[in-house]
Amino acid sequence: MRYLGFILVLFFYFFNVSLVSAAEQIPTTNAVAASTTIPFDVKATVDTDGDELTDQWEIFVFKTDPNKKDSDGDSFSDSTEIKDIFDPLKKNIAKNFEDQDKDGLDDRLEWLFKTDPFNSDTDGDGFTDGNEVTKGFDPRSGSKKPLKKRIRIDLSKQIMQQELGGVVLANFRVSTGKKGMATPTGDFAIKEKIPRAWSRSAKLWMPYWMKFTDRGHGIHELPEWPGGKKEGVNHLGVPVSHGCVRLGIGPAKTMYEWAPVGTIIHIEH
Repeated sequence: MRYLGFILVLFFYFFNVSLVSAAEQIPTTNAVAASTTIPFDVKATVDTDGDELTDQWEIFVFKTDPNKKDSDGDSFSDSTEIKDIFDPLKKNIAKNFEDQDKDGLDDRLEWLFKTDPFNSDTDGDGFTDGNEVTKGFDPRSGSKKPLKKRIRIDLSKQIMQQELGGVVLANFRVSTGKKGMATPTGDFAIKEKIPRAWSRSAKLWMPYWMKFTDRGHGIHELPEWPGGKKEGVNHLGVPVSHGCVRLGIGPAKTMYEWAPVGTIIHIEH
């Protein structure tokens, strides 16, 4: 019996050592999950469904179906919806995209700028991707050459787009010229900026004025009567101005501070 007890002790000792050794060599289920939670490769090119979103972006970032161009079945491809700031998983719903790495650049913009959504400083230059875009620089390069800024205005949609390096940062509703006083189309440039311009003809203030023609056309916040009342608060999205491009409270200030004199303005139907 003493020998039997000794053998049992040895058996359990080596069995336990074997288990410990195995546990050290093979990660637990949780450890495996943790180590493979985000095996994201921003340089990957595989795009199974051909919708301009690589499988990596579909699976790990936007949670769309990498085998279907149109995950929500609304006749718009996933990439088109994301570009237009719509939810690719819900029909006709605008979306505020997440910012996985908390760098100030949401996942949509990370995709468009081709930066890493899980690395706050893609180019490793000591500045976050969001900080670089805010200052007008390329977040993928340490170069201090600023990216080109442009303003695009679609008269048919009554939408203004804020564009940096070919990437649309934001869309804003506008109110452009009414029938008979249409806003001109073509390419222009900001000629002057005045924080609060006065319209002698309309007897109204035009906050955040950015002139782009010598005929008096400009971009500005909703005009304001001398008493402080805003004109046309409910008109954004409807062409009712005398030819200028009106922006709402907030977006007008954003664009005024963002666009320097010389910024190109492209206006089309």
